[in-house]
Amino acid sequence: MIEENETLKAGKKGNRALLLILALCLSAAAGAGIWWYQKNQIMDTATKYWFDKTAKDGALAGKTPQEIQGMLNSIVEEGMFNVSINARAVFENGSSKGSLGIENISENRYYSRVILRRDDDNEVIYESQGLKPGQYIDKIKLKKNLPAGEYPCTAQIIATDPDGLEDIGQVNVKLQVIVVH
Repeated sequence: MIEENETLKAGKKGNRALLLILALCLSAAAGAGIWWYQKNQIMDTATKYWFDKTAKDGALAGKTPQEIQGMLNSIVEEGMFNVSINARAVFENGSSKGSLGIENISENRYYSRVILRRDDDNEVIYESQGLKPGQYIDKIKLKKNLPAGEYPCTAQIIATDPDGLEDIGQVNVKLQVIVVH
């Protein structure tokens, strides 16, 4: 009788250990799955670069109907590529976010990405990832904490063919980056 009780207790301990091991394996598998999902975000099947995580669908707010109609009227042929970006990007300080207002308008047929360089030393201070037509990025953070001042810059906006994924052209836009404090 004592031997039966000890055997039952040993069996229960073995079952508990087995359940504990199973729970640990399931937790590890769930953690690995979450890590994998975060590292391998779903990408458009026809894309060679990740789309920017801060891009939002839609058009930037604050455009008048005349501005929108003007953009639509300017698309004369399929090969046109229109860009929209702020002429002045203002940052409260060198480490805060500022409004660059990058927009790949929905009427474009090409993907785009932006590289922002200082004109004085050609240093890249911001680089977006891909934007689909109809997406925009308003607020950005610079790669480097710049001291207060005005920085003449050039935004290189690169157009990429969504079918062949070849860079087909670029537009360079002059703008001012202003760091207030």
